[in-house]
Amino acid sequence: MRVRRFLLTVALFTALVPGGAARADLNYRAEITGAEDSDLSSLLDKVSELKTLEDKPPVSEEALRRRADGDLSRLADAAHSLGYWDADFSYDVDNSAETAKVTVTVKQGPLYHVASVKVLGPDEQPLSIPEDGKKLPLKPGDPARTAPVVATETALVAAFGDSGHPFAKMDNRRVEIDRGTQTMDVTYTLDPGPVMRFGPVMISGLERLNPAYVEGRVRWRGGEIYDESKVDETRRTLIETGLFSTVQITPTADPEHPGEARMTIEATERVHRTIGAGLAYNTSQGFGARAFWENRNLFGNAENLRLSAEVGQQIDVFRANFRRPDFLAIDQDFLATAEIANDTPVAYNSRRALATAGIERRLDRWLTGGLSLLAEKANVTQLANVPGMGTQRYELAGLPAYIKLDQTDNLLNPTTGYRAQLSVTPARTFSGSRLTFATNLLAGSTYWALGDEQRTVLAGKLALGSLDGAPLFQLPADQRIYAGGGGSIRPYGWQMAGPLAPNKDPIGGRSSLVLNLEARIKITETIGIVPFVDAGSYYESPVPQLGRTLLYGVGIGARYYTAFGPLRLDLATPLHKRNGDSPIQVYISLGQAF
Repeated sequence: MRVRRFLLTVALFTALVPGGAARADLNYRAEITGAEDSDLSSLLDKVSELKTLEDKPPVSEEALRRRADGDLSRLADAAHSLGYWDADFSYDVDNSAETAKVTVTVKQGPLYHVASVKVLGPDEQPLSIPEDGKKLPLKPGDPARTAPVVATETALVAAFGDSGHPFAKMDNRRVEIDRGTQTMDVTYTLDPGPVMRFGPVMISGLERLNPAYVEGRVRWRGGEIYDESKVDETRRTLIETGLFSTVQITPTADPEHPGEARMTIEATERVHRTIGAGLAYNTSQGFGARAFWENRNLFGNAENLRLSAEVGQQIDVFRANFRRPDFLAIDQDFLATAEIANDTPVAYNSRRALATAGIERRLDRWLTGGLSLLAEKANVTQLANVPGMGTQRYELAGLPAYIKLDQTDNLLNPTTGYRAQLSVTPARTFSGSRLTFATNLLAGSTYWALGDEQRTVLAGKLALGSLDGAPLFQLPADQRIYAGGGGSIRPYGWQMAGPLAPNKDPIGGRSSLVLNLEARIKITETIGIVPFVDAGSYYESPVPQLGRTLLYGVGIGARYYTAFGPLRLDLATPLHKRNGDSPIQVYISLGQAF
């Protein structure tokens, strides 16, 4: 009883004695007015903490004013960076309403311009700039912005580095603002250092990889005049092999060989073995699961062996791919593949085994060509109820050749550049109807990034296929040309974008046309949407018949951007719908559609 009376007394005392007031954050909205330059207005919104921290309100008006005071210098620096060196900022706080309003007023002032750009040597005398460096980011008459000032410093050092000066360095950069003339003068003092030649190469950091492989990727020759661009190309080439996590290339003076720069390549090897797995889904082919094992340094010379398996509702396949780099020559690889598959799409049932062996050569950084031998044995049953060969058993020999151009910036998620490919595969069957034919493909895609932030990318693709030399209905069903599905005409199911048999199964053709256009719009750093339009068809003739009905449709996609590529979800619907076409096609996979 006494305990209960004590607790009641404490509770009453706590209720009667006034406590500290509960924290009440001051909600507000900020507005920046007066900026006439749209670039300036956009930049101010980005750097202003008043704007970026609106969802984190301060605890009081005093704290809000401290936030605004801190913004003034930050906004002034932003205005200076765009050439508005007289810009003035002030603010006003109105807390008469429940949500306070902070108004920042900008007096933009005139845009300053560059009056002069001087490059001096260590002796303060004018320095002759190499020919490749004369197109500098900063030149007289330009707006007096700070980014080109820094970029020009980098460009000057790089220009001397590309012209035989590995030890070029910037000693000083002086920027003078003349408010009377509203101009900016910039003076760079640069020490180019001596002209050097490439000297001996030392390689360190390797564990299992043969140093000769790294030496084969070096893009300079000993005794040549030093060229930093060749050093950068060597570093990029080594990183792109996927064998290294880091690559550092450092020139140092060689006391034993004056006039030569000793080149030290320090590389850190990545783990060479990888195991991976993935899932995919689309409406017409159903679910699929994939798994692989890969060794990127099988025998110590960067040999690549990849074993993969795929199990799905329409396909079961096992593949082995082998690549031997620098086969008989640098940048020339030996390739071999083997595959066993049970393929059951809507057009046919096929059991096949195939093998290829050939050569692939990198002609330059962007261009690759290849030639190989192909042997295939298959048992194929056509499912379309049209005149044809029904079930065919055949052996085939082919000679695939291709050339590929890739000037994009990313394999799985390109934002700029273009790609093109031409492939020609002459082939002959040696059982059943002995046929001789050639399958050809010409494809190209291009990518345009819009705006300074490149948050929207327009992407387009055109692909033409052609098969000549054999009648359509004598061709095995799995050697015909089809269109439709992911990576093709998405509003139509796999192989379904073309003439259908009475039983609504695809017949296949001897040519195809595929057109894709989409806008890849990033909403956040990790989330994006992709509206798209696809069109095309396959045709029975060896050349696409543009006068025939063109199948087309639209769709919308979602992207989740990860470090290893975008995860893709596409929904598509045909606008030229036939009996047998699904109203919605769904695709889930890794990477962009093209």
